[in-house]
Amino acid sequence: MAITSLTWYGQDFKSYYAAARVLLIGGNPYDYAQLVRFLPEVAGQIGNYPYFYPLWFAWLITPLAWLPFEIARGIWMFFNLSIWIVGLWQLSKLIDWPVTGWRRWLMFLYATFLFAWITWRFEQIGILLFALFVASLTAIRKGHWALAGVWLALLLIKPNITLLPVAAIIIWLIRRGRWQPLITLCLVLAGLLLATSAATPDWYRPFLQPGFGHGLFNVFDSASRVVAVRINTTIIDWLSAFIPNNIWRTVIYIIVALTGALTVIFVVLRSDSLMKVATISLLVSFAVTPYALQYDFPLLTVPLFWATALFTCSNQALKVGLALSLFMASVLIWEHPISDAYWIVIGLILLTIWSWSRTDWQSIPENLLLTGV
Repeated sequence: MAITSLTWYGQDFKSYYAAARVLLIGGNPYDYAQLVRFLPEVAGQIGNYPYFYPLWFAWLITPLAWLPFEIARGIWMFFNLSIWIVGLWQLSKLIDWPVTGWRRWLMFLYATFLFAWITWRFEQIGILLFALFVASLTAIRKGHWALAGVWLALLLIKPNITLLPVAAIIIWLIRRGRWQPLITLCLVLAGLLLATSAATPDWYRPFLQPGFGHGLFNVFDSASRVVAVRINTTIIDWLSAFIPNNIWRTVIYIIVALTGALTVIFVVLRSDSLMKVATISLLVSFAVTPYALQYDFPLLTVPLFWATALFTCSNQALKVGLALSLFMASVLIWEHPISDAYWIVIGLILLTIWSWSRTDWQSIPENLLLTGV
């Protein structure tokens, strides 16, 4: 899957690489007029490759920007393949599931097909976010509070999908008297902001220009004309296929958002399980975020592993759990447009609810819950 992604596909690394090249000449990557100077070199055309990530991420890519584009792209793919494998192994080690053998390999393959493959094809950072999230859970499990704060801070590279889980984990830790991760997180973010502002003092100016951010919701051609509206993998875009009326879609969204918020608050304030907090906050985040695409889904590997581990503990829950798992995998075959992939989020929510309802919590091992933090 990684080889086919590198050979046949390729998308957003062009934006990262061009942004890093702009920084190397002292420019501002948020200024699209500066970015387009390098896009024909890496993309063959200007196209629709704006840069919207934190400035420090572009600075981290600058070592690759010294290399020819295709070599840099190959290194980026190898890096993502490596951290995906390490992340899967570390997650299995953290929750002590699946057991070593064919079950573990099958689960790794399933997660790779369901989540990682599309992220590789689009050359996105979803796998990096997954690795950082697992690293955060591992650091918390080991009591490495400062390190946990560092990983949680770096997760905010995409706050549209990570802000809620990071906030939920931080609040859960504060309830347990652990303030160190929050303090470290604030120091890391402040340090990154100050360092990048010193290196690129005018980075914020494009944000003040009219039309900045339109690339998130529209597709442009080489002449910067809007040629299409971007379809996202969100509840609003998913509902548009069934409910034409925008008012009813908004009402449903508000109901789902309120239900999700209350669920997260309840779990954070009442649960002693770190895995419950992580799983529920991730599911709610992807359920209600106003902006996400299918290549952001690798983070959902955490609730996938947790829910699957729960339903495999019960013979009664096994058949329905397997059926829901097969349904989620089938989405990759028939989905069109990409908003259809929201069915994966729905399927994973149903799988979690089913597994949760069929679980004998007294018999669940501590490692699966991470209650001993």
